[in-house]
Amino acid sequence: MKHPACTTTGVGRGFTLIELVVALAITGILLVMAVPVLNEQIDKRRLMAVVDAIYGDMQYARSEAIRNNQNVQISFSGGASWCYGMILGATACDCSVMASGTGYCALKRVDYLDFQKVSIPASAGISFSSNKTGFDPVRGVALSTGHVIMESALGKQAQVNLALLGRISVCAPAGVGLTGTYPAC
Repeated sequence: MKHPACTTTGVGRGFTLIELVVALAITGILLVMAVPVLNEQIDKRRLMAVVDAIYGDMQYARSEAIRNNQNVQISFSGGASWCYGMILGATACDCSVMASGTGYCALKRVDYLDFQKVSIPASAGISFSSNKTGFDPVRGVALSTGHVIMESALGKQAQVNLALLGRISVCAPAGVGLTGTYPAC
């Protein structure tokens, strides 16, 4: 007669030390393979968030120009401490001014602290004349054409374009862009 603890039902049987070590090793290998992919996805989402914000804010600036029957000026500043801001009227604002006063972007102001680990490349990141553009209140056309390029910490880029008739678009620069997310520039 068999002892009750030695039945084939598996009751009372656990994992061996070798089985636990193998399971932990496989789990560790899977984690090591998943971390770079996860980091790339986080980097991509950060870049998409700031590009979508700029796109939406440009749409907002255009609608505010028409609604208020005044020009809306958008000013950009590049580099790691980048910013952009908007103001109603004919004169541009300075997006580096943090509090209300002379040059403050009263309509809206956004900077690198809102979207960390994303930057505007210091050279050729902004193609607008004098780093500013805006919208005419009569037809919502652009005051100047150009683009702003945003770059992620891993070197991926996306470009927000403004055409003369006020059309705003996003594209991926060749070689470094978010291919598959935005059309090629």
